[in-house]
Amino acid sequence: MNKTFVSIIIPTFKDWGRLSFCLNSLSRQSYPQNGFEIILINNYVGDKVPDDYFIPQNCRVFTEEKPGSYAARNLGITKSAGNIIGFTDSDCIPDIDWVANAVKAFKDNQAYSRIAGRIRLYYKSEKLTKAELYEKIYAFNQDIYVEQDGSGVTANMFTYRHVFDEVGLFKENLLSGGDYEWSVRARDAGHKIKYAEDVVVNHPARFHLNELIKKAKRVGGGQAGFDDLPNFRSFRSFFRLVYDLRPPVKSIPLIINKGKGLQLSQKLLVFYIRYYLSIITACEKFKVSLGKTSQRE
Repeated sequence: MNKTFVSIIIPTFKDWGRLSFCLNSLSRQSYPQNGFEIILINNYVGDKVPDDYFIPQNCRVFTEEKPGSYAARNLGITKSAGNIIGFTDSDCIPDIDWVANAVKAFKDNQAYSRIAGRIRLYYKSEKLTKAELYEKIYAFNQDIYVEQDGSGVTANMFTYRHVFDEVGLFKENLLSGGDYEWSVRARDAGHKIKYAEDVVVNHPARFHLNELIKKAKRVGGGQAGFDDLPNFRSFRSFFRLVYDLRPPVKSIPLIINKGKGLQLSQKLLVFYIRYYLSIITACEKFKVSLGKTSQRE
């Protein structure tokens, strides 16, 4: 197997418009086009590839009937040929050197078997909405994820194939948080992760508060799925709910550090939104742990 052949896996769910920007960016990578492949997984059977849709020559398209991006990514892994496997999302736009810099990061840091790249937000205008202010502080802090718990999100992550061979695939019944759950398994198995500032994808900040609310519910449902043990679930879930409803005071240093250009009123607004969303996440986690079906959208 070619040690530097890369497989890029992208799940998509009714998102052909934004995906087109991602695929166009991948078709212009500085890394040789014959040095990587794109595995595109359509995760909605009823939504076919649009007519006259641009698909790069090094891209293959598959369909996964099981709902959820982690089930889609798992199919992509089984269909891929690369020794290095990279992940991004359909709404991300990789920089031109994204693949090349990831391969270089592995070569320059041979003690590491996972790479978490930078996810750079972009906004619709200079005047940020409430949701964009929140995203500016909290969205995709890959450097913090790597430092705190050795995890990385699949919007911008690379790993060697042998890591999946050793620790297994993603937990595909999860609709959120599967990248964290897998990262913990990889970390505990001794596979180190490196944050790479120059391995960059661009991601749109969420614009409306209802987008953040939907994500908070999805995250709550995903967190409930981390625990497979049904015994004493109702008692344990209740005490977890009470614990999760605490004000997020530990987030204050992050707001101060990342919000240096914000006004005090904006920082307070971000903290309020954080608390509001944490309550939504906690309540959804509690409901799903008692049998409610996790939300995808």
